[in-house]
Amino acid sequence: MKKLILSLLFFYSLSINAQYCLFFDIKVDEPEMVVSAMNELMMTDWGKNIEATKSLFTYGPNGTNEATHSIQFCFPNEAAFENAFISYGQSGEAQLIWERKLQGFSEDISQSLNTPIWYNGEDWAEDNVFMIYQLEVSNPSLYIEEFQSLSKKLEKKLGIEGNSYGIAMPIVGKNSEFTHFVWQGYPDIKTALSITKSMFSDPLFAEFSKKVSGSRKVINTLMSIRVMDF
Repeated sequence: MKKLILSLLFFYSLSINAQYCLFFDIKVDEPEMVVSAMNELMMTDWGKNIEATKSLFTYGPNGTNEATHSIQFCFPNEAAFENAFISYGQSGEAQLIWERKLQGFSEDISQSLNTPIWYNGEDWAEDNVFMIYQLEVSNPSLYIEEFQSLSKKLEKKLGIEGNSYGIAMPIVGKNSEFTHFVWQGYPDIKTALSITKSMFSDPLFAEFSKKVSGSRKVINTLMSIRVMDF
């Protein structure tokens, strides 16, 4: 985690008026030990005082991603993000738990700081299952325009008015394979699967895919399931 601090704080100067979500994707053989370490970490003064949602996710079908779980912190603004990392550097207790106990039961796969570039305004902290589509987008403005148009048309048709969905991009820790990702949040696995199946078979989605075929390539798709919040 220390390796990210300087590079992450460098990007604090970016004036993006949006939330920031920090993803630590890890490979785990003993999930219960990671849960135990996370509980201990969140009971430290650092864990209690950071201004962020703190969650552990497990990956269901996840394509080419080697990670089995994802630790995620979502900050409301730049100041909250900066304060979390400054206070982490000052907390020997938090560092000891993260860098010895937590990392002792997991293998780092990837780390990234992500921000939404457009979303529907719904709170993703209320969703439990996410379908995620990692994309290589060569014309972001066109893709966003078409995605917004499709979402507006399908929202009532598929019954997803209260679900969170949007487009995000990694601004630190960027993966060389994809430039953006789309997320769609759902209350549970069965709802995620049934609505996704309906979306893929809808003529509106086929029309959308045709319009953006020259500006986006689907790299990977995965399902992320909330295990617990801290």
